[in-house]
Amino acid sequence: MAVVETQGGAPLLRCACRTDVGRVRARNEDAYRTVPDRGWLVLADGMGGYRGGDVAAAMAVDAVVSRLEAEQAVLKDAAALTQVLRSAVAEANAEIHDVGLRRVEVAGMGSTIVIATFLPGVMVCAHVGDSRLYRFRDGVLTLLTRDHTLLQEQVDAGMIHPDEARRSRFRGMLTRGLGIERMVELDVAEHETQWGDCYLLCSDGLTDMLMDDEIEAEIGVGGSLDDIAGRLVDLANMRGGRDNVTVILAQSAGSR
Repeated sequence: MAVVETQGGAPLLRCACRTDVGRVRARNEDAYRTVPDRGWLVLADGMGGYRGGDVAAAMAVDAVVSRLEAEQAVLKDAAALTQVLRSAVAEANAEIHDVGLRRVEVAGMGSTIVIATFLPGVMVCAHVGDSRLYRFRDGVLTLLTRDHTLLQEQVDAGMIHPDEARRSRFRGMLTRGLGIERMVELDVAEHETQWGDCYLLCSDGLTDMLMDDEIEAEIGVGGSLDDIAGRLVDLANMRGGRDNVTVILAQSAGSR
């Protein structure tokens, strides 16, 4: 766990991370990076069923963090962060796509990505795919991203109930992913932050195994961020661990 100060004199952030291959997969195709002294959290999940998913996820994380580092001098406000995130993800997408075309052993590789970047009083998030970002505030867990999946579109259209979507064998069918096409659409949003907020970034290895209210309950039990991260991953594995599971937890210091 890291305890450092974010840029601009914002409250201290504490971060805890945990990743696990799960009970079924032979290798871990998730990747993540935290840069808590800058307030950057990045998580990617190599797309299941694609060769080179681990390669794509690592490339996505590296490309985004590298671009943020190169542009850190201009990251003064949410508008600047948004612009840099859009450029970073576009570059990551193009790089993954081009490598997949050049190297037959990783042809068709792809990845999701979810990013949370913090400035004093505001968090800018961006995502592609079904890796998620949640906020835990005053005992309530709120999903801040919307899955880019066929099932989510069907739920939004009222075609199926959310409970049916959870049981569907098609729940992993993405409508967007890095590296699949030459261009990709990125969702970006701004959220006001409050002292004591806890943020969770996770791959679908967690959310396929646990309901949101179960995640909320585990965070609500308390303990250190390391403890909470460990409990979430362990519970996902107890439920079957059908996929790699990765979690990042971040919170302002002094609140837990």
